[in-house]
Amino acid sequence: MPSGTTRRDLPAMTTSYDVRRTDWLIVFGVAVYLCVTRASKTVCIAILIAVAISCFVGLRRSIISRSGASLLILIFVFGAINSQRATNDFADVRLGEYEGYATVMSDPQNIGAATRTALEIEGDRFIVYTYGRPAWRLAGAKVGEQVFVRGLRESFARGTESRWMAQHIKGKFRLESVGEQRLVASPILRSVQRVRDLVQLGSDSFEFNDRALFTGLVIGDDTRQSESMIDAFRKSGLAHLVAVSGQNVSFVLAALSPLLSRLKNRLRIIATLGVLAWFVLITRVEPSVVRAATMAGLAFLSVTFGRPTRTMRLIALTVLLAVIVDPLLAWSVGFFMSVGATCGLCIGAAPLAQIIRRPKWLAQLIGATVAAQLGVMPVVILIFGLPSVTGIIANVLAVPIAGLVMLVGLPMSLFSALISNFGLGEIGDLVMLPIQVGVRWVWWVAEIFAHLRFEGTVNLALWLGVLAGIIALRHRSSSV
Repeated sequence: MPSGTTRRDLPAMTTSYDVRRTDWLIVFGVAVYLCVTRASKTVCIAILIAVAISCFVGLRRSIISRSGASLLILIFVFGAINSQRATNDFADVRLGEYEGYATVMSDPQNIGAATRTALEIEGDRFIVYTYGRPAWRLAGAKVGEQVFVRGLRESFARGTESRWMAQHIKGKFRLESVGEQRLVASPILRSVQRVRDLVQLGSDSFEFNDRALFTGLVIGDDTRQSESMIDAFRKSGLAHLVAVSGQNVSFVLAALSPLLSRLKNRLRIIATLGVLAWFVLITRVEPSVVRAATMAGLAFLSVTFGRPTRTMRLIALTVLLAVIVDPLLAWSVGFFMSVGATCGLCIGAAPLAQIIRRPKWLAQLIGATVAAQLGVMPVVILIFGLPSVTGIIANVLAVPIAGLVMLVGLPMSLFSALISNFGLGEIGDLVMLPIQVGVRWVWWVAEIFAHLRFEGTVNLALWLGVLAGIIALRHRSSSV
């Protein structure tokens, strides 16, 4: 491929919705790999035996080559060993009293009367709930800083540890005291924190709740969101907006593409991958962002080296690579929801838009919304129950405005913060006014549809009606 990869090259891969038989085989293989990663030893052995038998049958019927079968078995064996290593490491934790320095691993967050954060002590991570004076001192700590603590390391109650596995948190730390002195974080983490602080400063003219929602939309920082706001977004079906995902990653790359496209091939590869890694750190390594950044990086590399990859295969390879690097991602609900939404968009967005037809912009919006909802449905039903069907309408009303906030909110907040440092805060506030209007709109939609929701049998009947309507529209479009 030529030395330059322009933005026109990327849609050739990212908008490819055709799914071939080999793609489904790869998806099935990755799904089995995930099962191997999460399974117990007995189930894992049973899966490996089933894979070996399938490969033997495939060889006999010339469906798969000998090298392909060998590679498949080796990958699954590696997955089993890698998963066992990760789970053993997670179970290996030092408990008891501790006095010394601990590294802050998450932003302190108010949970009721407590302040919650994660600390890394001697290589192990612990969740901390603090009250009173220790909470006041810990509340101002930044990620990467080291604080002097004294307390007791405890294990989780049996059966509750899986909630924390994806975050590598091995137990609880009962904090007794926190020292006043803090050691600074690494230069990279300080630069990341500087960006987050500038985003906060740029939105300083917003009301408290607007600012809390804005940082959630732009960088996934929901630490200041009230319980009522979080509950409203969950009930309305808009919780995905405050969990940074592929949309945020694509917006960041789109904003920087005029600069990246001017670089030479090697520098552009390094710069693009560096921006993706830096953005992952800005969002505190959220599983959904890890998925999105990995997929964006693989897509960029595949196009750069002249090997564009179909989207479904790219999703499968992204999941495989992410889980190989961090097997504990297989326990992350956010990771699976991100993957499910992406699969839904890949498989269903374009066909649904073709069924709805006109107006084209509305058909594309509704098609993407319904496809993403259907993609995450298995995980949502399993964890939270059946979502309200009115979430489709809420997404149609909120997602376009939220997308604009995500696209221009980050650069505009940084610009507003920088000019505020030169005494031009009024201009910065004026620049951010349209952003605040967009944020308030998204919040209002969440609040309204949190109350306009259906549950139980009525909600199930309405979902069946939606599916019936899609089938009827498809039949009508195919008969025209």
